[in-house]
Amino acid sequence: MARQGGLGRGLASLLPAASEPHPVGHILAPLTEGDDVSDLGTAMVDELATSQSGLAIIYHALDTLVAEHDLRDAAVVIDEPGLGRQVFRAGRRPLDDPGGEALLDAPAGLYTDPAVDAGTVDATLVTSLCVVALRMEMLRYDSWHDGLTELFDRRTFDRLLEMSVARSVRYRWPFTLVLVDLDDLKQINDSEGHQAGDAAIRALGERFRRVLRFGDNAARIGGDEFALILPSTDPDDVPPLLERIGAADVGDRNCPPFSYGIAHCPTEAESTEDLVALADQRLYEAKAARRAGQ
Repeated sequence: MARQGGLGRGLASLLPAASEPHPVGHILAPLTEGDDVSDLGTAMVDELATSQSGLAIIYHALDTLVAEHDLRDAAVVIDEPGLGRQVFRAGRRPLDDPGGEALLDAPAGLYTDPAVDAGTVDATLVTSLCVVALRMEMLRYDSWHDGLTELFDRRTFDRLLEMSVARSVRYRWPFTLVLVDLDDLKQINDSEGHQAGDAAIRALGERFRRVLRFGDNAARIGGDEFALILPSTDPDDVPPLLERIGAADVGDRNCPPFSYGIAHCPTEAESTEDLVALADQRLYEAKAARRAGQ
């Protein structure tokens, strides 16, 4: 693939030295007055002002580049502080496809196969906008997720629950709400320190991410409180599921003990408030029964 001129700001030092040419060829052809420059950059700026995901904008730009210039392939390599090294190929092609391996250690920039005519694409702009799109995607992810567990955060969960209840009531699509509470977090914090408490929270969160099905939603809604939205799940199927989660071999730390309460929508409640109240009541009863049995 031929590298198109233009690097993101601060990335010039990543260019290979003349004595050590990189296996991926590159062109550093500046734009000159009168060049017929593609409006791809303008289109990307317009898309950045929409609610599209940053990743979708990057892939759309590469696919557009391939279509406009009748290319076999196009890719952008991003290597920026806070983003790490990221490689994107048109058509979402993996790097182990032919031609992708050379991009693994290629300098940051825009690549095409074959090379496009010099001056027809403002590669500096396209590469920089891809960086902006990726940063936007990371900000979007951070705004939806809990930083400690990478599960959804409370605000995102509240929106998901409202939508789930509305769909369930309107279309009779059933789901089960599960509220989960760690049993011994205070004891862990007091005896082992708050870092150990954070590790216990992460241990449960990681098991949710590994064991739950695609389409299930898990969130951390408080310090030691979690919530699950399980579509098309019978309440009787939840205890065995949580047993599998607790027994899952994930990470270095055993899963901490937890209690839970279950409520089913729409058969047991048809409003968010009633559904949460019912699951919370059953969670309280489960914790009380656990304490009584100790």
